[in-house]
Amino acid sequence: MLDRRTFVCSSAVGLARTGAAQSSDVPQSIRDLRPMTSGVKPITSEERQGRIEKARQLMRRHKLDAIFLESGSSLFYFTGVRSSANGSFLGWTLPVRGEPGWIAPASAEKQAREAAGAGADLRVWREDEGPFQEIARLLRDRGAGAGGIGIEERVRFSVFDGIRKALPKSEFESADPVTAGLRMIKSPSEIALMQRANDITIAAYRAALTTLREGITQFDLRGAVTAAYQALGVHGDVMVSFGKYTAFPHGSIQPQKLQEGDVVLLDDGCSVDG
Repeated sequence: MLDRRTFVCSSAVGLARTGAAQSSDVPQSIRDLRPMTSGVKPITSEERQGRIEKARQLMRRHKLDAIFLESGSSLFYFTGVRSSANGSFLGWTLPVRGEPGWIAPASAEKQAREAAGAGADLRVWREDEGPFQEIARLLRDRGAGAGGIGIEERVRFSVFDGIRKALPKSEFESADPVTAGLRMIKSPSEIALMQRANDITIAAYRAALTTLREGITQFDLRGAVTAAYQALGVHGDVMVSFGKYTAFPHGSIQPQKLQEGDVVLLDDGCSVDG
């Protein structure tokens, strides 16, 4: 899904990267940068398992027999998996009892098995059948075919609608008390990753801001920030606005040139281990 902010950033990224690649005078402040990813400690499998057990405690409290997720940040939070390799549908269900289960189309079975890991319960479906009966069977196998099922906020309505038709005896609720209830409280390891992402972002902005001069475009500055992120060893995004365009919450695609006295707005950042 493409929101306005993403559109504004994406519309400029090609120009920004082209400018960064073709520039023969990358400023010394960016050339001096070195990767800042040394010592980063990813979230461990033990911590992710602990999240699952805490989720089950909340599920019991809210009378949910299972929660269902599609690809997205919550799936990554629990499993470390972002999506199937070819971007096709990938679903995951966490029952209050029993092992989690995965759902994927038969055409992406190999990639899904690699993502889910050895020994995972992966159910596949043919494209001419749809996934909903297979999801229903998986939930019934976990004793969750007639109780409360939590739907994570990023699940598409068409998927939710198909599941509820396949499980007419179930009661469907928002999974937010479980997913948001856990994710809003950060562990020390999460805080350390967030702090590193912030440190890298500040370093990228500080180096790129040395390129400011009258007449520079927002694409020029975006290219400098992009080059700085690359030098620092991460992928990052930035939305750049000058002058009156800084009053727009999601920026503008209008060409802008920096003038004396303009406000400069930089927004967004980078990700470190998600």
